Formats: sequence, C-alpha cells, structure tokens
Amino acid sequence: MEAKEQLIQRWDSFLLKMKQRYLESLDQAKEACLSQLEETDYDYYTVMRSWGGMVAQVQLLIPKIDETWEEKVEPQMEALNSSDYFYLDEGKKTSELTDELHMIMMRFHKTLEGELSQKYYNHVMEVSTKNFNCSQCSAPITIQKNVFRAQYLTCQSCNSVNTFEPDTKFMQIGGTIIDNIVALKCVPLKDEMEKIYDEIHQLRRENHTDEVWAAYKTAYFMYWETFFKERILLKSDTEERYEADMERKKVEFVEFENTQRHNKYGEA
Repeated sequence: MEAKEQLIQRWDSFLLKMKQRYLESLDQAKEACLSQLEETDYDYYTVMRSWGGMVAQVQLLIPKIDETWEEKVEPQMEALNSSDYFYLDEGKKTSELTDELHMIMMRFHKTLEGELSQKYYNHVMEVSTKNFNCSQCSAPITIQKNVFRAQYLTCQSCNSVNTFEPDTKFMQIGGTIIDNIVALKCVPLKDEMEKIYDEIHQLRRENHTDEVWAAYKTAYFMYWETFFKERILLKSDTEERYEADMERKKVEFVEFENTQRHNKYGEA
C-alpha cells in the first residue's frame, strides 16, 4: 500500500497533467479555428459552429477527473485508514480544478471570439471597401468604414451621388463582430470589475458597506462607458443609442445591488 504522501503526490501530478492537456487542447482548437477562417474564405459563423464541436470534445476531459478520483484515487486513500481523513481535502481538489477549467473555458471562448472577429474585420475591410469608384467620372471614393449599410456618397470630383451597396460580409461586421472586438479590448476593465465583485462576494452581508459597493459601481460604469464609446468608434450609428444604453446599465446596476446587498427584488 502506498504511503499517504506518495498518493497525494501522484494525485497532484495527475491533476496538473489534466490541466496541461486541457490548455493544450484549447491552443490546438484556436489554431484550427484561425486556419479554418482563412480556408473558408472568412466564413465566421461556420468557424464558430466548428468551435462548438471542439468545445464539446475538450470538455470531455473534465468528467475524467471525477471518474479517476471516484474509481481509483479515493478508494486507495480511504484504504489507508488514516485518522486525519486527509482524503476529504484531497477530494476538494477535484471540484476546485473542474471549476477552474470551466472558468478558463469561458474566458478562452470570449478571447477567441474577439481574435476571430478582429481577423475577420481586418480582412473584410481590406477586401470590401477598396476600388469603389464614381459611376460618372471613375474617380475613387472613400467608403465610411464605420457604417455597415448602404451608403450614399458624393464624389469629390464631379459631385454626383453614388450608392455603395455593401456585400454580406461587410454588413455582418455591424452585428456581433463589432461587439466581440470591443469586448476583447475591454478585458482589463472587465477583469477589474469582476475582481472587485468577487471580493464583495466573499464578504458577509453586514460587511457590504457603501464604500465597497461604491468601488464596484465605479468599475462597473468605467467598463460599460468604455465599451459603448469604443463601439461608437467602430460603428457610428450606435452613438444614437449611447444614452439609452447607459440608462439601461444604471437600472441594471441598481437592481443588481438591491438583490445582492439588500435582498430586494424587482426594485430599480
């Protein structure tokens, strides 16, 4: 029978290997998605469907951690008849790692969306907006790169009005592509916001002071103000929604604070 220290060491080694394998699988999936984006002539949504299948395969690693613990490791540790019941603490490592891997997946997914969206954006902008010329005098006309619909553009040479009809890929940028790019740019601000909330979450309710919630409120609105303003730079017509978007976030914050801090529901 192996000694307690040897069993713990083997268990820790197994968990580390599973985490490394998980991370390696994600890196391989990312490279496959980036390559597929080019191979499919930048069919973003086909790539994201492929990514969904890859996620399902990578996530199969997580149940193996529980299975290994329940079927192999835990029985060996219990068999030692240790009076300190050390295997109870060792069992917690299973849920800690699986929780960590789920969080890694969530972050990886958002980052991958942003990177694929940026790559898509760069390519489509280069291809879809070049070589647009006046229908009357053939002079080159510059396309507005932050408007993702038909554009009526006046030729600077002959003053005739030309209609730019964007292709499907160009119009698709104006949807989730822009939001994904902006979200990736704002990751540091979101990390700070979530860090502050995690600290609040660890506090007892009576320690939810005005000061700690004020810090979270500052980080919350810093994130959303930055997000919406960065989005306006890439998509001009979202400026019309800025005030309404911010007002919606104010209401959401008050409702969230009421439920988390004051245990009130449905009060803005």
